[in-house]
Amino acid sequence: MENLTRRSFLRGAAVACAAYPLIGMAQASKSPFRIAVINDEISQDFDHACYVVAHDFGLSWIELRSMWDKNVTELSSTQIDDAQKTLAKYNLRVTDIASPLFKTDWPGAPKSPYGSKGDMHGAAEVTFKQQDEILERSIALAKQFKTDKVRCFDFWRLDDVA
Repeated sequence: MENLTRRSFLRGAAVACAAYPLIGMAQASKSPFRIAVINDEISQDFDHACYVVAHDFGLSWIELRSMWDKNVTELSSTQIDDAQKTLAKYNLRVTDIASPLFKTDWPGAPKSPYGSKGDMHGAAEVTFKQQDEILERSIALAKQFKTDKVRCFDFWRLDDVA
């Protein structure tokens, strides 16, 4: 049995996406799973991303990570209200908040070359000590967007994993 790697998963996902038009977009709405797309994988223009998710992909769910060149945890109250109005406009629900939790160099671990520049999703570099704050903000956002999930992972790559 082949070990599941990120690359083999993505290859399989690409095949599934290629077959999607043959299956029909109506099947996505009948799925028992919350099939979603991360909004900033489409565009930083949140309205456009929602339009594509709802109309082009025929989905009812979206994952929030960054919009308007800001990580979702950095949005103002006005921007959160605007995002909620846009979600309602396209009848979309949020699967989870894709937080920048743990996107930082860990104490005692080798420093990542990615750590000094921030990341491509709008999260500013943060210290390990700020992680509780980020988690609290992410949970508050999850409640505001009516989801019970906050996604996080250790983003940094190491040249030598040993």
